[in-house]
This record gives sequence, structure tokens and C-alpha cells, in this order.
Amino acid sequence: MHASGLGLAAGVFSPNAAWGISDPQAGIIAKKSSYPALEYDVVVAGAGPAGIPSAIAAAREGAKVLLIEADHVPGGAPVNMYVTFVCGNPRLGIYREMIKELNAKHDLSGTPAPGFGEYGLDGNNNWWHPTSYVQVIQKMIKAEPNLTLMCGTPVIEAIAEKKGGAITVAGVRVLRNGMVQDIKAKITIDATGTGLVAASAGCEFMYGNESKSDFNESIGMEAGDGKVQPCTLMCIAQRVRKDAVIPLEKLMAAKVGGGMEAGEKKWLHEAAAADVLKRDKGIYLHWGATVPVKNTFDPVEVSTAQVEAYKRLEKLIEIYYEAGYSVSVAPKLGVREVRRIKGDYVLTADDIINGVFPADRIADAHYSLDAWGMQIPENVKHGPPYGIPYRCLTPLKTEGLLTAGRIMSGTKIAHSSYRVQCISSLIGEAAGTAAAMCAAQNKKTREIRVPELQARLDAKGLFEYTKKVKMTGATGFPAGRA
Repeated sequence: MHASGLGLAAGVFSPNAAWGISDPQAGIIAKKSSYPALEYDVVVAGAGPAGIPSAIAAAREGAKVLLIEADHVPGGAPVNMYVTFVCGNPRLGIYREMIKELNAKHDLSGTPAPGFGEYGLDGNNNWWHPTSYVQVIQKMIKAEPNLTLMCGTPVIEAIAEKKGGAITVAGVRVLRNGMVQDIKAKITIDATGTGLVAASAGCEFMYGNESKSDFNESIGMEAGDGKVQPCTLMCIAQRVRKDAVIPLEKLMAAKVGGGMEAGEKKWLHEAAAADVLKRDKGIYLHWGATVPVKNTFDPVEVSTAQVEAYKRLEKLIEIYYEAGYSVSVAPKLGVREVRRIKGDYVLTADDIINGVFPADRIADAHYSLDAWGMQIPENVKHGPPYGIPYRCLTPLKTEGLLTAGRIMSGTKIAHSSYRVQCISSLIGEAAGTAAAMCAAQNKKTREIRVPELQARLDAKGLFEYTKKVKMTGATGFPAGRA
């Protein structure tokens, strides 16, 4: 290969010289295999549904924030797993900002959904293209001057010290351009979705089905088996041939993964075929193939499961291709459940069933107990709103670290409710707000005044949903709860 076209000596190739990139590390790369340490008020590991609002909230509170993501774009589940469907409530705060922007400018029909509502809720199955999520999320991150985004940078481990059973986390160690870099912070937020930061620090975690007696739950397994919820490989089918007609009967006969149109009330298998054909939307989201995975934080097992899921998708892809559609399969297998980091309090199924709002509540939640692979009694599956305690975000015997999203402290069955994106986002926004308070006040995570944190969250409108539910009684808000 001749390099003369790049203005370089033959046999020498320097990307920085060729592309005009200024690399401040160029002089030290040959001398050592690590970047100099960086320091921030708050570092958030994971730019997904919990991490993005964590980072934005902390930045808006005045903290200097670094948001780290292993993938090359932010977004997490809706972007790399195609979990673009909105389920659960409340839809408030930074999450509501995102979905309102998606509705206003990225509706798949080209027209914003009418009556989308104050809470981003109109009773329909709303979803958007993964690329639209990337566009909106990048715009929101860019708007925050206190927030720096670092993508393509996997976390290796927590920077942690353990003394006498107590753990202190002072940041994270990452892999950047093949070299190690320490990111030091007053407060670290683990929003990885896998609990990697907390686990590497030595925090205690829970995994899979436990026995209902372990946390005195009224429902669950008599004897835990450690199994987690199965994983699903999502896909999107879209018309590419002008005469293409959705092959609804063939899809139903083949019993391939359930699918839905955007902005409609019923799933494809529930809707009248004539109505689906009449609407002829031309793009459909599918829960393509579901597979079991024993260990969801083992990349080898997840990769093996993804190959199996692809095999199971072959029939769906074949049916759509023959009908004149293309099928885009998510880059990553959709993983519902990984580690749950044990905190000062473990949220239980009974807290959710009974609609408990604890004194240290920092987020509201309202979603069914949706534990795939486990039968939940119908009389308790769809319960009232409930509150997320701050104590669920503080890992046991650990300082300098907060958890956000689905990895927070809860039982397997409780997790099946709070794991959805809108609730994980509210937990993340609360964690980011708390982290900024800690950094500004030079306090540990357990030293901040929870009433002050609650007041800040209330001022952002993050408790609006339950206030309205309580006022109207529309969804059976339990009397006597506050």
C-alpha cells in the first residue's frame, strides 16, 4: 500500500496526521499504557434509560458530570435492543421531555399523535424508530453545558477501597482507545443495567428467583431456583416493495413473536385483520424470539443465546421477505434481568401490591408485576401506584455509590414491575439529583436530607402523577397513602 496520497512517507501511517485530528495524548502513548486520570463531581456509568436522566438531572443541578457508555451511541435498550415501546407509568420529568419530542417530530405516520396527553399517555401502543431515539437523546445531552458524553468506553471496574467490611467508591476505571483511564468522582452512579460497577466494588447483589420466604413475600416460589426472566431479540419489519401487504395470516399461523403497529390500541394478533390491512401502516415492531439465559452477565452465554434467537427468527424473516418487507433485527439481545444490588432496603412484591409510599420515597411507579416465566396471580398482578425508597439506591455498607434503574434493590418479583423504562428513568433522575446534592454539599449519600431531595424532585413535577391519581381516584389510589 502506498501512503503518498495522504502526504505521508511510504510505510508510515499516522491517522492523526492523515485526518487532521489533534490528539493531546500523542506524546505519551509510547511512554505508558494509560490516560491521565479525570475528575468530575458525578460520573454516571451507562447511557441508557436510567443513566441519561441521571446525568442530565445532575448537570442541571450544577454538577460537573461525565456520562460513560460502552456502545458508540447513547440510548441503551430502545437503541441497541429495539425496546422502543413505552409501557408503564408515570411518564414524567426528563423521560416525558424525551417522549414528547419523539411524538412531536418523529411519529412514524409523520403526524404527531393527537391527545398524547399531559403524561405522554393516550391509551395507545406508542413506539418510535430506534434512530429517532438517538437523535432526540443526543440533542438533549448536547443541550447540557455541564455534561460530557464519552461513548465507546466500557467500564472495567469501580475504583473502590474496602476497609473492615465497608466499601468506598471513588469513581470508575475505563478502557479508552485500548488504554486504561481512571475517572474519579465525588459520587458514582451505576446505571449499567448489569450492576457491573457495584459488583466490581464488592457490593452484595441478588440474582434470579428467590424463595418467597426470603423477604416475607406473600407470592412467589416456595424454593428459589436462581432463574432470571428470559431474553428477547426484537425486530422491526418495514415495507420495501410497493405492492407489499402485511402477511398477517401467515404470521399468526406460524406463531412467531407478537407484534404491533405504532399508535394503535391492540397488538397485531388481537386486532381485526381487516383493520390492520386497511390501515396498512407498513412498519411493525415485533417481540421476535424469546430464549432462556442462565447467566445474563456472562457475555459468552448471552452471545450463544443471541445466536439461538436468530435461528428462531428465521421463519418470521422469511415470511416478511416473501411479502416484500425488510426485517431489521436489534443489534443486541434484549435482557430483562441481571444483578439487583442489595441496598439498605429491599423493595418487595407486597410493597407494590399494597401500594406502599415510604417516608423516603424518591420516585413513583405504576406498572403490573410482569415477571416473564412466572405465574403471578391475577388478583394481585395489576396493583395501585407505589413509591421507590431512597434506601433502595444506597448499596449496603457502601459509600460514594448510588444505583439507578433496574439494578436497584428489590426482589425478583418487585423488579418485574420497576424494571420498565419510564420508572427506571424516574429512579435515575432522582439518583442524579441526589448525587449533585452530595457533591455540592460535600456530603455522603446517607448524609443528605431526604426531605430536601424530595422537595427538589417535587419542584420538577416528579410526583404529579400520584397527586392527580389521588385527587381523582381514577386508578384506585389506596386511601391513607401519602
